[in-house]
Amino acid sequence: MNKKISAVPIREQLYEAVKEAILRNSFVPGSLLQIDRLAEEYGVSATPVREALVRLEADGLVTLIPNKGAQVTEITEKDIREIWEMRRLLEPYAARSSASAIREEEIADLERLIRALGDDPSNTELYIKTDIMLHELLYFQCSNSYLRETLRRVHEVSYRIRYFAESRKTMHDAVIREVIREHMDILDILRTRDPDRIVVAVSSHLLNGERRALSALARATT
Repeated sequence: MNKKISAVPIREQLYEAVKEAILRNSFVPGSLLQIDRLAEEYGVSATPVREALVRLEADGLVTLIPNKGAQVTEITEKDIREIWEMRRLLEPYAARSSASAIREEEIADLERLIRALGDDPSNTELYIKTDIMLHELLYFQCSNSYLRETLRRVHEVSYRIRYFAESRKTMHDAVIREVIREHMDILDILRTRDPDRIVVAVSSHLLNGERRALSALARATT
């Protein structure tokens, strides 16, 4: 299937497209990204592909292979533990700070989408959408712009690890059901505006997320 990018600037569009494919595990950890194949797939020349791969290496998402292209970096236990440590340090605090500014309409809209996901847990696009929406809800209203930007970057790095667990066929249904319950609990507690309960709920969710990611990694390497 041709995935030609017609919007400009091509370099930026290509970088974002390949990056999203890596973050969503369309290009799985360890896979080889060949320059010629990517150029053909996206309908561009080899030059913007090389430039995109250089940027992705700086992001820590690929390792360049001379004269071949790049390899998508593996997910390691160290990656999981370090990223979730950052999330546990920052996200509960951001959620506490944001809670009073989150509108009921935002909670209700997200709740409807999560209930729809419960009716169709195999809908990967809806799962990713609701997951991103919920975690953005927890920090977007935070008044500290540096904290918001730091969490945005941490979340971006964590995406492919978070969805790695859900993509494992042996875990998918159970994991999605578990995440749905946790997300609904967080929304219920957000409605109370109780900062202490919000911190506890978010912290518990993050610990469970780390456990799921580590379990998926263990299954993938055995």
